[in-house]
Amino acid sequence: MLKRKPICVPVKSCVVGILMYVTSADKVREYSLKREGAKGVKVKYLLHKGVGANHIQLRLFTIEVEGYTPLEKHAHEHEVYMLKGKALVKGGDKEVLVTQGNVIFISSHEEHQFRNVGDEEVEFLCTKETSQHDSVKSFSFLRL
Repeated sequence: MLKRKPICVPVKSCVVGILMYVTSADKVREYSLKREGAKGVKVKYLLHKGVGANHIQLRLFTIEVEGYTPLEKHAHEHEVYMLKGKALVKGGDKEVLVTQGNVIFISSHEEHQFRNVGDEEVEFLCTKETSQHDSVKSFSFLRL
């Protein structure tokens, strides 16, 4: 059996073979979320339609101390994995304290918000379905 040598070392954004995309989160552009009802939120689109992820986006959110995402609801669902910090997550009429290692499912049309209630930044991975209209350029962000 032939062994393949890595194409990118150290890891930079690259395409491996025909279908695989590999990058480091450190290499992905970060945007400041500038939407009504948001404070101190940054996002990195790790995987998105532009790199071939036609069905799901993977995003890395960072919320500064005392920051929060907008209170919103929409057709797509979210799957979230908490990496760091302590957040109060509002889901409908309930609030739940979440920390590192917790996973959260937010269903379609469920009102939700993440609020940093700790003394360090909150970081989490969040997926969402990619629609035909989703493009990193179409969102309200401030490039950092």
